[in-house]
Amino acid sequence: MIEDLVRRSFHQIAQTRQANPKAQQPVASAPEAIEHGIPSLQPHVYRDSSPMLSERYRLFGRWTVATHGHWLGLTDMMTLWDPTGSDKTLEGVRHSWIAGRENWPNDTSALFRPERLSLFAGHDNSYERVYLLWLDYVDEPELWVYDSNGESRYNNLAEYLQAYLAEDISAATTSWRA
Repeated sequence: MIEDLVRRSFHQIAQTRQANPKAQQPVASAPEAIEHGIPSLQPHVYRDSSPMLSERYRLFGRWTVATHGHWLGLTDMMTLWDPTGSDKTLEGVRHSWIAGRENWPNDTSALFRPERLSLFAGHDNSYERVYLLWLDYVDEPELWVYDSNGESRYNNLAEYLQAYLAEDISAATTSWRA
């Protein structure tokens, strides 16, 4: 199921961006093996992979020009632990994440301990981010998404991709702060 949703999302982005020859096109890197688990924002702390995330990482590592910025590969997630990296894309993603954490008290990374979070996607030139929130006793992490619509929460990767493909932004109207 995830493979189909990811491929449809990739195709939709590629089709949209083809209209502008100067637009950066989506690119997916080689798949990455999940050796230790999914890296959290706490250095050297990994979370057990879920079925949906395992399927996603069997497809590719980093996906540039994806939904909400760039989907990070497992190596990218570990690189976020080292502030001396030389990857310009990851430097921009790290800057956006830290700015959100330090300047917005309702950012996911300001609300939850770093071992409960992974940065799944981020943009190097904007504040778009997607966090994985690892909760106890559930099979899949939640996705907390930040974009021009505000913040949205999804129960899992499939729910997020289905909403993306349907251009359904209704999740941004539901506040967890109620």
